[in-house]
Amino acid sequence: MNVRVTIFLLALLALALPLSAQDLPPIELKYASYALTDDGKVLDYYGAERRVELRSTGAVSPWVIRCLLATEDRDFYNHDGVSLKGLGRAVLETITGNTQGGSTLTMQLARNLFLSHERSISRKLREIDLARELEKKFGKDEILLLYLNTVYFGGGSYGIWAAAREYFDKDPAELSVTESATLVGLLKSPEGYNPLKHPEKARSRRNEVLHNLVEVGRISSAEYQKYRSQPLGLSPRDRIGSHFAEWVRREAGELLADKGVSLQQDQLRIYTTLDSRMQKAAEAAVDAQWKELPANMRDVQVGAVLTDVHTGAVRALIGGNPESSGRGLNHAVQIRRQPGSSFKPFLYASLLEQGYTLATPIMDSPIVVDSGLAWEWRPMNDSDSSSGTRVPMRYGIQRSLNLVAAHAMVELTDPVWVAAFAHRVGIESELREYPSLALGTSELSPLEMAEGYGTFASMGHRARPYFITRIENRNGRVLYRARPDTATALDSATAFLITDALQAVVDSGTATAVRRYYAGPAAGKTGTTQNSTDAWFAGYTPAHAMAVWVGYDDAARKLKGAYRYGGTVAAPIWGRTMAQIATVTFPDSSFTQPSTIEYLPLCRETGLLATDECPDTALYPVNTLLMPAECDEHGGGWLFGW
Repeated sequence: MNVRVTIFLLALLALALPLSAQDLPPIELKYASYALTDDGKVLDYYGAERRVELRSTGAVSPWVIRCLLATEDRDFYNHDGVSLKGLGRAVLETITGNTQGGSTLTMQLARNLFLSHERSISRKLREIDLARELEKKFGKDEILLLYLNTVYFGGGSYGIWAAAREYFDKDPAELSVTESATLVGLLKSPEGYNPLKHPEKARSRRNEVLHNLVEVGRISSAEYQKYRSQPLGLSPRDRIGSHFAEWVRREAGELLADKGVSLQQDQLRIYTTLDSRMQKAAEAAVDAQWKELPANMRDVQVGAVLTDVHTGAVRALIGGNPESSGRGLNHAVQIRRQPGSSFKPFLYASLLEQGYTLATPIMDSPIVVDSGLAWEWRPMNDSDSSSGTRVPMRYGIQRSLNLVAAHAMVELTDPVWVAAFAHRVGIESELREYPSLALGTSELSPLEMAEGYGTFASMGHRARPYFITRIENRNGRVLYRARPDTATALDSATAFLITDALQAVVDSGTATAVRRYYAGPAAGKTGTTQNSTDAWFAGYTPAHAMAVWVGYDDAARKLKGAYRYGGTVAAPIWGRTMAQIATVTFPDSSFTQPSTIEYLPLCRETGLLATDECPDTALYPVNTLLMPAECDEHGGGWLFGW
C-alpha cells in the first residue's frame, strides 16, 4: 500500500478517535497597504506579501463562493471541519489510481495557517485536529472569509482581493462566473494554471470548475456550453509608475511619522494623484524615444513630470529610462540640473510684467560682462553667430537666441529681480543671482520646471505639485488629506503674453518636433546646456504642464549626434505624451485670452504703439493695463489715450 493511501486510512481512523483538545495558535496573516491611482487602479502594494484583507464575504462575488464550494468542498456546511465522505472518496480514488484530495476547506485553511506542506501522518492528524478547532471557534462564513484572505493565487498574489485586481483589474464583488471559475481553478496549482503564463491550461482548468457548477446544479448544461467557449478575458494590472509609487511610499512614511502607524503593518489605503492613462502615455513616449537612440546612448536617463496646472496634482512621472528600477534615483524629483534656455521664459515673463512688450527690440550681438575679471561672461548663440541688430523679444524667444537673453538681463532688468520672479511662480531651488542666470545656469528639478510653467498655463495661478490626496486606515478613517496649495502669482495678462511667445516656439521655433505628434494647443521652450550635457523641454496645454529632462547621471558625459538638443530628444517625448493624452481625455480648448489683452499694431523697431509713419509694424497682444506709448521715432510721441 502506498504512502498516500496509508495517510488517508490513518486519517479515517483518526475521525473515529477522540483527538486531544488544543488551543489554536495565533493567526498571523501579513496584510499589505496599497496605493490607488486617481482613476481607481491599484498602483502598488507596500508590505511583505501582496495581500489585502477582505472584510466580509458580502464583498466578494457569490460566484466565487459557489465555484469554491463546488470544486473544493461540496459538504462544507455539513461537516465539523473534517469530512468522512471526502476522505473515504479520496482513499477509494487513490486505490484505483486517481489522485483525489480529501481535505475540506477548513483542513486546507488549517494547513495554510499553521502547518507546512510536508506529507506525513503526524501532520495530517494535526491538520484534522486544527480544522475541528477552527470550526469550534469560527462560523462557516468566517472560515470562508479567512480562507479567501489566506490562499495563494499565483503571481505573488495572496487572497481573493489581490487576485481579482491582479488578473482582472476589478474588485472581488465584480467577478463574473467565468472569472470566478478561473481564480478558483488556480488553487489546485497556482503557478501551473497561471493564466498569464499558461492560458490554455488555465482555460481548461476553468472549464473543469464550470462543470462542477453543473454537477451541483448552479448552472445548466446550456449555460456551461456557453461559458466554456468564452475567452479568459484577462485584464492584468498595469505595472506602471514604479518611481511614482516609490516616491509615494517615502512621502507617506513622512506624513504618517507622528501618527503611530506604518505602511508595513497597518493596512492603509493611499489615494494618489496619478492618472494611469496619462502615466501609460508618458511611459510609452519615453520608450518610443529611447528605442530611437543609438546603442551607445541607451543608458541615458530621463526625468519627466506631468501636472494638472489648476490643482498641482502630479498626473504622471518618469523617474528614469525604461530599464531603471523604481527604487533607484528618481530623475524627476531628486536631481538638480541646469535648465539652459528652458529657463528663459522666467526672464522674459518678468520683463512683460514690468511693461515691456513682445515687440520690444533687444540686441542680438556679442556681449561681454565683467570683462577682464575672473568671472567674465561671454555668452554666444548656439550657432556661434549673431545678426548684430535689434530683434523683437518674441523673435528672440522663438529662436532661443542666447545673446538676446543676455542683453535683456543686463540692459532691461537684473538677476535679483528675475530670481525673485522665478521663485514666485514656482521655482524653489536656490538661484545664483548672476547675469548668466538668463541662460539657465542654476540647477533645477523637472518637478520645479513643471510647476513654474504650470503657472503660465493657468493664467497666473501657481499650484504646488503633490502626489497623495488622502490616506485611510483599514476602517476608512482618514489619517491625512491633502490641501492643494494654490495662489495667484502672476497677472493673467502677463501669463497670456508669455504663452503667446511660447506657442510660437512650438509652431515655428526650436520645438517644432512637438508638431510631428501633437496638433493641439501647446506652448513651451527647449533647453540645451553647454556642450549638450542636459536636454530639456518644458511646455504646457491649458490643462497640463510637463517638463522633460534627458541626460546622464555623470555630467561629464554628453549627449551626441542628432539627439543632443532639447528640441530633438526631449520635445518629442512631450509631443508623444500629449498626443496620447488627447485621445483618452477631453481635448484641450485654446488658451483663454484675458479681457485686458488686445491685439494692436506695434512698431517692430521701437516696440511701441505704431503710428501711420512706422515702416515695419505687426499685430501683437498687448496688456492694456500697461499700455505702451506711441512710437516717437516715426512721428507721434503722445502717450496712448492722452
